[in-house]
Amino acid sequence: MLMSAIRLATVLTVCGLSAAFAQSGSPFGGFKHDSRAPIEITADSLEVRQSEQLAIFSGNVVAGQGTLRLTANEVKVFYVQESSDADTGAISKLDATGNVFLSNGAETAKGARATYDVKRGMVEMSGNVILTQGDNAASGETLEIDLNTGVGRITSGVQVIFKPATQDN
Repeated sequence: MLMSAIRLATVLTVCGLSAAFAQSGSPFGGFKHDSRAPIEITADSLEVRQSEQLAIFSGNVVAGQGTLRLTANEVKVFYVQESSDADTGAISKLDATGNVFLSNGAETAKGARATYDVKRGMVEMSGNVILTQGDNAASGETLEIDLNTGVGRITSGVQVIFKPATQDN
């Protein structure tokens, strides 16, 4: 009996969340963007480890790509050499830690850590993640977002708060 009640509550919550987000678009659709756009990063300090193909940005880090913004205490940027003669490399991955905040318009997510796989266009966040879109919110331990499709998943201890639509008379 208890398991049936839990399943019913889960179905109602998911259906309610889907309906609430459907009114304002996909809960992850705001994070869909062009992952080929240039990435711009500002920070208080930068350490480059050329032999490791790693750049470490520290303090008030803001990374932007199109309308997507990532802020954190520290962001490690992994890059690959484009050729043996190249002085610069192409960014393959960003690892953000400490007060991580991701935003793209009306949609935001925050957590303790995030990894952005630039080539795949995937963001994985962890550490008490909270995703918001308008008055709707969802939380869990992890969040995965495919920036190419806008498809996402929240896992482990998922909780949802949504504001039902009001009908005008």
